[in-house]
This record gives sequence, structure tokens and C-alpha cells, in this order.
Amino acid sequence: MAATTSSLRRLALLAIIGFFITVFFLVQKPYDGVSGSSWSQDAQSEDESSREKTPLNPDHIVPFVPETYGPPKDEILKPATTLLTSVKLAKPTNIPSHSPVTADVSTTAPSEPPAQTWSWEYTQGVIKSWVKTWPVPAIEGHWPPYEDYRDEDYDPNLWEGFLWNNEIYINSGIRLLVSDGEAELSKVEPYMPYPAYNTESWQRQWRGTYTSCEGPRGKLLNASDEDIIKAYPALPTGFPSAAIGYTNLTGFSVDAHCFDRHHRYGPYGFGQGEREDAEDWQEPTVRPDWTSVNWQKLQDKCLMKNKDRYKPKARQPPVLKPGKDLPSKLSSAPPVPQLRSPDYHSRTAILVRAWEGLPFGEDELQNMRALITELSLHSGGEFQVFILYHIEDENMDIWKNQELYKDSLHDLPRELQSISILWNSKLCHEWYPKIGDCNNFWHPYIPLQWFSLTHPEFDFVWNWEADVRYTGNYYELLDGVASFARNSSRKYMWERNQRFYVPSAHGSYEDFLNSTYEAADRATEEGEKSPWGKNAWNDKAQRPIGPTPPRSIDEDDFEWGVGEDADLITFQPIWDPREVDWTFKEKIWNFLPGFRPTFTEEDPMAANFRHSDFGKIPRRTTIGSHLRLSARQLYAMHLENLAGRTMAAEMWPATVALHHGLKAVYAPHPVWTDRVWPAWYLDAVLNANRGEDARWGQKDDSIWVHDRSHNLAGTSWFVEADFPKTLYRRWLGLRRIDGSPLAEIDGKQWEDEGMTIDLPVGENGGEQEVRVGGHGRMCLPPMLLHLVKDVYDEAIPQQVSMPPPPPAEEAEEEGAEPIPFPNERGRI
Repeated sequence: MAATTSSLRRLALLAIIGFFITVFFLVQKPYDGVSGSSWSQDAQSEDESSREKTPLNPDHIVPFVPETYGPPKDEILKPATTLLTSVKLAKPTNIPSHSPVTADVSTTAPSEPPAQTWSWEYTQGVIKSWVKTWPVPAIEGHWPPYEDYRDEDYDPNLWEGFLWNNEIYINSGIRLLVSDGEAELSKVEPYMPYPAYNTESWQRQWRGTYTSCEGPRGKLLNASDEDIIKAYPALPTGFPSAAIGYTNLTGFSVDAHCFDRHHRYGPYGFGQGEREDAEDWQEPTVRPDWTSVNWQKLQDKCLMKNKDRYKPKARQPPVLKPGKDLPSKLSSAPPVPQLRSPDYHSRTAILVRAWEGLPFGEDELQNMRALITELSLHSGGEFQVFILYHIEDENMDIWKNQELYKDSLHDLPRELQSISILWNSKLCHEWYPKIGDCNNFWHPYIPLQWFSLTHPEFDFVWNWEADVRYTGNYYELLDGVASFARNSSRKYMWERNQRFYVPSAHGSYEDFLNSTYEAADRATEEGEKSPWGKNAWNDKAQRPIGPTPPRSIDEDDFEWGVGEDADLITFQPIWDPREVDWTFKEKIWNFLPGFRPTFTEEDPMAANFRHSDFGKIPRRTTIGSHLRLSARQLYAMHLENLAGRTMAAEMWPATVALHHGLKAVYAPHPVWTDRVWPAWYLDAVLNANRGEDARWGQKDDSIWVHDRSHNLAGTSWFVEADFPKTLYRRWLGLRRIDGSPLAEIDGKQWEDEGMTIDLPVGENGGEQEVRVGGHGRMCLPPMLLHLVKDVYDEAIPQQVSMPPPPPAEEAEEEGAEPIPFPNERGRI
């Protein structure tokens, strides 16, 4: 009997130990995302399965407790293993920004299942709990209104209560770049992310011979160190990882090097003539007279030196004034490129959009010089950069009157006039009369179609804007993005295009792809049809020009499309708007013959224009106009416009690609956030899908709903974000006030001496004085930043719906600064 009792005790003890071991491993499993109804683990315990189906008890409130400043970054950025942590909210400020916080919370969350086991229902329950408990700021005039969401199951402002991502500034100085533990700076190095031109392996792939070109200093670029940007071969210790996107997108990891302002823009005039010496930087001894630089001649000479690398039709300098007559030889689409080795290299045009009155300050000019030098001159003509300049008066005869044309160019800086191409809406009226209107707000890609059809020497066209900055090398970005898109398969590309990649939630990029494809498989089994090849809305009205799939989607093993250049590349996800409350989804012209929106003074946005049959038209949307379009894509858009069919700008290129069976790819570039988001919450918000497989961003809880998109306002890449300009100005050594504890950091004092500020530290939410800064100039990884306008305007950032600034005399009394009212949508 005693032996039996002892055995039972041992068994009980082993069972208890086994239970705790099981719990330990469950907690340690990587978080796999909560935006869908399942996760990537092959096997789950019965306990996990039952928990997945158990919604949060509505009586059980999980308090809102954002991430703390205290824990190391690896605890913040690695996959979540616990539900919540005890923290304190960001320090309140009196800065009238979109992100003030008026109260503190220091509550430890009760024990809950690990985030990776949450069902969609449970996740929504936690979010609703946070909505009810976070300290909503008592501030009027904010968009979206703070007071409107207390009784809702979501709050697009909730992220504003998360702690500021102060490490971006605290851990970014060049003095933190030490070499092998030594107390000296890492050595800055020339940064040349170009192919190994003329090597044996390169010659097996490409025809012709690469020849170095002349730069703006009158020297060959391979013999002019002063024309080359430089980088430090590391990131400052403690610099935070990107919250969104693939850090190896371009083939060069963004974690491997960083750029400060002098080594990034020094070759293009930054710091030219400064009185004070900059630490660890030698100013170029040759200082060009930039107003005398003729960028057209430099680019054309470069092309001619390398012309045997390109197709015969691409070996002559482009014509900058092609006229508005429709080319007569347009009976067929551009041919589908055939893979062969060695081959002629493609040529790509960069069209930087500009319009009358757009200011070009010194920063904008330095950015243009970087685009031209890095993309065109260093590559031997693979790219060519132009200004596509919009003349608002459509009756101005710029097409035939050469004096008018020249006079209009004088509004641009002298050094940009030689690369500028003028156009006005007369072009649209004559080429596409069946559309019915020619407002550039709705139809901004018509001049790209005109450019492409009158410049057949270019295989691709980038629609670019002057309010984008890249802290790395532009060739590395655009050539790398093109290569990434080329190597992407067509199978499940539309599902892949919908979804944000959140590394801290999804694990490796391979893990992300696998979970995406698994969800798409399940959706297919449940009856969803994945687009495969041509997807015409009307087989009689449309004649798609895309290729026919070589096999069925079930037979394809992610092979079709690999090695095929993408017809459309975007920097934001591509999604189906039909079930999303997105403002412009009903702006459709003539897909129902003769039925199009009419714009009047009383109803300038045609707000009530809609039709029940619009829901039957397959569509895709991407927010933002920074796109690469192939000649084939632009030809398909041209065919649709000839018939009068078009849609709102955000829907148009992606929808044409869908209908015509063209290859479209969202390039998930790295994006940083100005707050520290919990991994599960970032994934749940960005990839919301109402719990339906492979429907990310396409249901009524989509991130693209008009108010929910405010969640992106604190990212480094979004049309309505303040963060990019704040980050960019501080990187330039300029002040930019925001609502963070580091609101007052200023260039020289911050970089040379540092400052003492109060920061929340530790689990109890207390504050202590912390000495920060004093580490030299900021050194950033390659970052794509948008929106960056009016760089030298220090005005306090505001949201679109904030009240106007006080009158000048009141502003002087109150110590406030004038607040500019931003454009409605911040796009061309």
C-alpha cells in the first residue's frame, strides 16, 4: 500500500513538472500573428484549440498598458511571449501635436494566454478592453476625434498612448560607432552598391561594356572620390529595428551600415562653405557652380558612352519636347521580355512630378542631384531622371509656342531646366475625350502614358515625387526593389500584396511567406478564387494584353513569374476596396457605358456618385503614387482610357494590372514607427481581416478605412505622417518640435553636448533624469521617408483637422508658432 501511495505521489509530481514544462514551452513559442483565425504551428494541444474558440469575457477588462521605456530593445522587438507588461505612458507635454497624453497608467495586467494562441475573437476583446481603459486626451479638434471611440470596438488613436520610440534619436550618434570595442569611430567608407561591371560573370549576363561617366565636378566618377557618398559599416549600438517590412529587400541589409548627413549629401553640396569643421568629415575641395551644371548633357553623354549596352532603339538621347500628337504606330502592346543571356540592359525613366509654384530649396536640389548622380551617371545610363512639370493653364499653347515653353521653364531652378518636360491637360482632352473630364487630381498617370508612348526607348517609368527622401543610395533602392519584384512568383501574389510584414510578429520573411500561402490555401479550399492570369471585367469590352498562365494555379509550384519583370511595383500594400469604407472606391468612369461622376461647385467630389453594379467590378487599390510602371502596364492603361474607362488614381494602375493579367508586386520596404507598438497589436491593426483567411485589409475593419488609416500617421512612410519630416530635420541637425520627451532637441547642442531630460524608467512607471545625446551627428540606416515637405519650415506638426493657428498678435503673446494647413491628401 505504501509503495502504491509513493508511486502515485511520484506520478503526481511528474505530472506537475510536465505541466510546467509544457507551459514554459508554450510561452516561449514565437508569436505568429493574430490577424487571422489560425497560426503556423502544425500541431496544437486540445487546450490551445479550445482556447482559440473562447472569446474574451466582456466582464474581464484588460487595462491599456503600452510598452515601457525600461526593457531592452530585444524584449520589445522580438516575438511577443507575454500578454502585457506594467508600464507608464509617455510624458505629457503642452505641445499641440496629434499625440499628447494627459494621464498615467501603471497597472499590471492579469495573467492571460500567450498572444500567439489568441483567436481573432479574443484579440478583438483585448483591443476593446484597451479602448475602454486608455486615458483619452481631452483635446478638441483632433482627427479622428478622441471622444468618438469610447463605446466602439476599436480606436485609431490608441497608438498615441504608446511610449515614444526615443531610441531612434538617443541611439543614433556617430560616436556610438566604435570599431571592435575600441574607443574610436568606425572608419567611414565609400558606398558603391553597383554591379561588378565588366567582370566575367557580369559579361555572361549583359551585353556591351560599362564605361564610367563624367560627374558634376568635371571628373570621371571612377576617379573622383568627392562624387561618391560614404557610409559607416555598422549601425549605432542600440538603434531600433524597423517595425514593418523586409530589411533585406534590396539585397543589402539595412542593419549593416548607416549614413550621416555630411557623407550622404556632401557630394551634392551639403555643408559647402560652412565655417565650422564637421567631425569626421572632409569637405570636397572642388565646389561646383551648381547653377551651371547641365544635367541633361551629363546624362546624355553618359548614355552615349554606354550605348552598346542597350537596345538599338534606346541608344539615342531622349527628346524632351515630343509634342502631344498620338504616335501612329501603336497597334500592339510592347512585347513581353524574353529571358536570354547575355541581354541588353533595360532603361528606366524617373519622372519627378512638379508643378507651378512648387518650391525647390537647397535640400530639394541636393536630393535631385543625388537621384541623377546615383541612378543615371554612376550606372552608365540604366536610369535617366526628368522633371515632369505641370502647367495648370490647359489653354497655354506650350506645345507649339516655343517662347511660352522657355518662359515657363524659368520658374524652375536653373540647374533643373535642362531636364524638365512640360505638359498640361490639353493632352488629356485630345488623347482621351471619352473619359469626360481631365482633372489631374483623379487622372495623374495620363502624362506618364504620354511620356511612355512617345519615349519607347524606356522599358519602365517611375512616378516619383519631390517630397520623398532616401537616406541611403538611390540605385541600391530602386535596382534592389526591381530585382525583388522580378524574383517574386505570380502564384498568390495578390494575397501576398495585401499583407504587411511585421517581423516582430511574423518571424523571418520566409515564415511570413509560408503563413501567407497557408492562409491563401485555406481560403481557396473555402471557395475563394485566387486571381490567375487575365481577370477581365467584361470579356467583350476589354481585351487583356497579359500573358496566358502556362499551367493551372494548382499545378504551379510558385514558378510562374519568377524571373519576369514586374509591370507594377508599389511601396504600400495592394488591396481590394469593395468591402472597405474607403472614400474614393465609387469613383469609376464609364465601366458602365456613359456612367461617370460629375463634379460641380456644389458637389466638387461627387460624393453621392455610386452604382449597385460597381460591386461586381474586380478592383485593387494602393495608397501613394510612388510606383514603377512598365511600358506594357502604361499601354494597357492607355487602351482603357481610349475607351473612356478609368478610376480614382489610387485604384487605377493596380486595377488595370488585375484586369489585364499583368504582374504587380508590393515591395515591403523597411518602415519605422515613432512609438513602440506591441507586436501583436501592430499586426492586428495593419492586417485586420474580420477573422477571414487571406483577406487582410479588405474587410470593414481594414487599416485603409478613412479613420483607421490614422494608425499609419506615426510611421516613416505614409502620406499623412509627421514623423518622416521630424526625423529628417533632426538628421539634418535642425530642430523639430513634437509631443515627445525629446521635443526640444536641437542640432549642435544635442549632437555636441547632449541634454538632461525626464524619461519614464522601470516597471513602476517612475521618471528619472537621464543624460542623452552628445554622441555626434545622427547616423541612420537606409530609410525611405515620405512625407517630407518644406524641410526648412520648423512649424509644429499638426493633423489635418486641427484648428487654425491663432492670429499673429496672439501667437506672439502665447509663444506659439504659425501652423501650416496641409494639403487635403498630400499627393499630386
